[in-house]
Amino acid sequence: MDKSKWFMVTTGIIIGCLAVLLVVQGNPGNMGFCIACFLRDIAGALGFHRAAAVQYVRPELIGLVFGAFLAAFSTKEFKSRGGSSTFVRFILGVFMMIGALVFLGCPLRDILRIGGGDLNAVVGLAGFIVGILWGIFFLKRGFNLGAAKIQPTQAGGYIYVLLAILLLVMLVVKFNPSGSGPLFFSTIAPGSLHAPLWYALGAGLIVGVLAQRARLCLSGGFRDFF
Repeated sequence: MDKSKWFMVTTGIIIGCLAVLLVVQGNPGNMGFCIACFLRDIAGALGFHRAAAVQYVRPELIGLVFGAFLAAFSTKEFKSRGGSSTFVRFILGVFMMIGALVFLGCPLRDILRIGGGDLNAVVGLAGFIVGILWGIFFLKRGFNLGAAKIQPTQAGGYIYVLLAILLLVMLVVKFNPSGSGPLFFSTIAPGSLHAPLWYALGAGLIVGVLAQRARLCLSGGFRDFF
């Protein structure tokens, strides 16, 4: 294998090890990293839903944003991009999130669950691959949402980073999580289960850097394979 492939393999091993470490440190089982679950918990912590069991600001996701941003910025790859078919992308994102939460995990968590011996995750992976094959079918027949284009201003690219900083400040200060908000934290599992803040933030930072450099994308990887 060439250096780029070795780097991707090493990235996968490091992410797997960090995911196990986060579970050992307090995260729910097989949820060392799960982007869908983290977004769900953060949405609950901000009061966008009131499911009491899944409300917490997951520092791992904040670290992912910081890590990817720093990696892209330091290599001069950070560029604000936007594409066409915005509403279609939004609807596709909605259905992707529904599917992930019904399954109880994003594709990354699915792989981690397989590593943990969960055979249900094998069924989920099979469905994930079938979905990718359907996507390839439509792509080969001309379906295209349009390429992402570099925007004239880079301001939009910094918004998500600023939101991540704001979330981290609110998490560190703990803005009334047990009262009437603006943060709401679960007192029961799985939302109440979490690794220490700085462990989670550090792990997310490392994975963010590695994911940006390795161009980590499970659906894209399977698409290219087929």
